Amino acid sequence: MDLHNNNNSSAKDVASPRVAFHTLGCKVNYYETEALREQFRREGFVPVAADAAADIYVINTCTVTHLADRKTRQLICRVKRQNPKSLIVACGCYPQVDPDAVAAIPGVDLLAGTALRLLLPGLIKRRLQGEEIEPPVKPYEGHTGYEEMPWTPDQGRTRAYLKIQDGCDRCCSYCIVPFARGPLRSLPPSRVLGNLREIGAAGYREVVLTGIHLGLYGVDLNPPSSLAALLAEAVRLPGPQRIRLSSLEPADFSDPLISVIAAADSICRHLHIPLQSGDDTILHRMRRQYDTAYFHRLLGELRTAIPDLAISTDIIVGFPGEEERHFQKSFAFVRECGFSRLHVFPFSPRRGTKAAQMGPAVPPVVKKERSRSMIELGVKLSLDFQKSFFGRTLPVLFEKVVGEEAADRQPLLILEGLTSQYLRVRAPAGANLRGQMRYVLLQSSGGAYINGTIFPQS
Repeated sequence: MDLHNNNNSSAKDVASPRVAFHTLGCKVNYYETEALREQFRREGFVPVAADAAADIYVINTCTVTHLADRKTRQLICRVKRQNPKSLIVACGCYPQVDPDAVAAIPGVDLLAGTALRLLLPGLIKRRLQGEEIEPPVKPYEGHTGYEEMPWTPDQGRTRAYLKIQDGCDRCCSYCIVPFARGPLRSLPPSRVLGNLREIGAAGYREVVLTGIHLGLYGVDLNPPSSLAALLAEAVRLPGPQRIRLSSLEPADFSDPLISVIAAADSICRHLHIPLQSGDDTILHRMRRQYDTAYFHRLLGELRTAIPDLAISTDIIVGFPGEEERHFQKSFAFVRECGFSRLHVFPFSPRRGTKAAQMGPAVPPVVKKERSRSMIELGVKLSLDFQKSFFGRTLPVLFEKVVGEEAADRQPLLILEGLTSQYLRVRAPAGANLRGQMRYVLLQSSGGAYINGTIFPQS
């Protein structure tokens, strides 16, 4: 692997180099970027905004689809073109899976995979002194220990993210993630609970627990633990008012997990459960561990146990061998499930996965049309879910100001926030309530959000 040794004079001559970060991909990536930002700060670097002038740019990549790879390449080229004397570091899933391809992108100076990233500040210091650096990209099979990255408050956010698990052993036929992230590893419960106490003490009202395969949290530990056991302890802490779960696989729900979620109002009433296809033939080809009957039964159990539950999902269209009849079955099943939101992905073959060798391939024009149809269905389902809450009053955690308006000659701010169900709500207010929870009467749809009126506090 030949990583060119640029002069990078602007970075080399700075006592406290400025470092900017760009992130592509999932919530885990965003958490890890913030942890890297803190690690760089601790080692004498000066973190700056992504669009600010910097001596070093760290790009945390995604490789889940070909589109993600292309976005990474385009971002690296753009950053290097705008900052020709700066050092460009590519880290994360893309260089882990294909380090040679990333090293060949014009402008890349240093690589790191999905492990050993906390070594980056020290490696960059050595690189700036002219040393040749071997990129810290070790085989994914070698990811055997959990790499705990420092949690730090982010003043720009009202929600805290906490990564508690990494890796996946399931190997669905289309998925590159096990090759990017390695086997299952979990952060011990004592460390999770300690971080939650810190998050609560820092004033956050909501924390998002995230991981690559969150539902299997703890199975690798000695003694073993579980997500249900962890949540049962977490809800007793004087921490954030809300605990949100990022994504749970259908096969990972147990009676204890459903019970602890149902019993704790502090656990958000929104679950993201990837379906991927509503046709059993395609699910089998995907090597998913359930069929549509199981999935339908699971949704019924969850909605019975947890009233007002929002369930969102992922759908892949155009999987190899997906005929029109398979797509129509999937479309009908998705409609029947009544999801609160759909994330639709056209199938993207990833080298090294079993699906990349499968056929027959679905023509791009057909994939595009199926994607359009499924997205339109998702818009309708989201609106139907919104309407089911019109006329009700729910707590909203306000995150940001999105505009202003005048009422009776009084200037008002337009605030935006989220309900427990992940419904996005906008409401006028006479003051900036960012980071605060208020009851809001939900009244009408604004498309991607609901218009509401804040109830005055008694």
